[in-house]
Amino acid sequence: TELAVLPQIPLTLTNAVVATAAVTRQLMPRRAGRVTERNLAITTGLGNLIAAPFGGYPMCHGAGGIAGHYRFGARTGAAPVLIGIAFLAMGILLGDSAFGLLALVPAAVLGSLLFFSGVELAVSSAPQRFSGQDLFPLLVVAALSATANPAIGFVAGMLWATALRRGWLRFD
Repeated sequence: TELAVLPQIPLTLTNAVVATAAVTRQLMPRRAGRVTERNLAITTGLGNLIAAPFGGYPMCHGAGGIAGHYRFGARTGAAPVLIGIAFLAMGILLGDSAFGLLALVPAAVLGSLLFFSGVELAVSSAPQRFSGQDLFPLLVVAALSATANPAIGFVAGMLWATALRRGWLRFD
């Protein structure tokens, strides 16, 4: 199971941190001031550290959740708070029978929610054009991620970006 952690690191960092911050800035620019990559990483880490001793599953914010909430009308932090309160109340008041209640939701409804969240993510991602010094690293990282391992692609991309930012590599 330790080897399963390595590919999860870049997936979590991109979905829970980088993509979530980008989607929030794009969908809700006036309210996205505090939604930074740093704050998302800190709150995800703290949430998991607090939940772990209680048997909680690893969790993150996630770009899909932001897009889904936005798609269905939630434009403030009240929606996740209300959902959390509802789940806490179900767990406290109904115990294990809360699972039975949640199982009454048809799979087609959950699939529809997932589909429309995906559509919202696709629509919100502005097409980007890469050229010059950006195109080659993009292709290398994509190839490494697809053929070797997403963790290897992630590490290669981070090293490449760091080298470019610090001036160790230059493309003129």
